[in-house]
Amino acid sequence: MLRLLLMCCLMLLVLPAKAQTACSDYQLLRENAKYELLSYNQRDKQTGRMTYNVTNVDRSGDKVEATIHSQVYDDKGKLATEGDFKVGCENGSIWMDMNSLMNQNQMGAQQNMEMTMEGDKMLYPTGLQAGQKLEDGTITMEMKDKGSGQNMMTMVMKVTDRTVEGKESIKVPAGTYESYKIRYNTEMENRAMGMKMPGMRMETVEYYVPEVGMVRTETYRNGKLMSYTVLSKIE
Repeated sequence: MLRLLLMCCLMLLVLPAKAQTACSDYQLLRENAKYELLSYNQRDKQTGRMTYNVTNVDRSGDKVEATIHSQVYDDKGKLATEGDFKVGCENGSIWMDMNSLMNQNQMGAQQNMEMTMEGDKMLYPTGLQAGQKLEDGTITMEMKDKGSGQNMMTMVMKVTDRTVEGKESIKVPAGTYESYKIRYNTEMENRAMGMKMPGMRMETVEYYVPEVGMVRTETYRNGKLMSYTVLSKIE
């Protein structure tokens, strides 16, 4: 929502053809592709809806990059926020801009604030295997006062200990998929006006399907399920 698979020499010999296939088959790299996801709390009450629309796809050799426009709706169906992030494919690995994990429009709702974000890419290599360790990632967001330029808040999100636990069949409203179950930790660190604020640590479980992406995501805190998101439609 940071991983690169190391491949042996024999696999590298056949990578170009497979990489091209992986890039062309991935749904969020197709022109005009659309996703819909539904979010729920731990009591299975729907708390929101999110849509992804591919607005632009750039292709250069075996590299593909798409711009995704996301819209987030609240539990009453009202548009809460929207923004863009990037998804791409290179050398057979799918990557996703980590900005997609942080809601830029929502965080920057105050008109007198200017926000900048800088972070890593989350990588999803081909040939995932149980027990495989995936790359960590960090994203940093800074909010400054537009008038004075003073830094008002800095937020750092660290994604660590990303591990493929294995394959699992998962059923969501959009269908039943053979997925890879990936677990990782997320830690939030905040500073406001130079003072360190209480942070937050969560655990996330993703069900990742090659060619489709995430079909279910679960968030835990202190071992208890807090919320989850499921893929409801795909076009």
